[in-house]
Amino acid sequence: LTYTNMEPSTFEKMKMGAAMGGTVGLCIGFVFGSISLMRFGAGNKSPISMLSQYMIGSAASFGFFMSIGSVVRSENRFLISNMNLPIITNQRRIMDNKIKYIDE
Repeated sequence: LTYTNMEPSTFEKMKMGAAMGGTVGLCIGFVFGSISLMRFGAGNKSPISMLSQYMIGSAASFGFFMSIGSVVRSENRFLISNMNLPIITNQRRIMDNKIKYIDE
């Protein structure tokens, strides 16, 4: 077997973010839904349907935002146009410090 060190694709990262966000959303929906049921009751609905509505809603929103966040975070940070920017900035700082020392 040959293993390669390939980075996951953007779509795979989006799926992982959605899965993690969905899991976190289910847990948070269970906690806050249970608290809401204990405080206010289920109303006209059954407690199970009320709790599942909380859990599905929070899982969908957390999953959506985590998938977007994982894609935004994993964008290519090493574009050719941005490669020299930190070096130029550091060189300017170095040059500014040298000029300050020379003037003093």
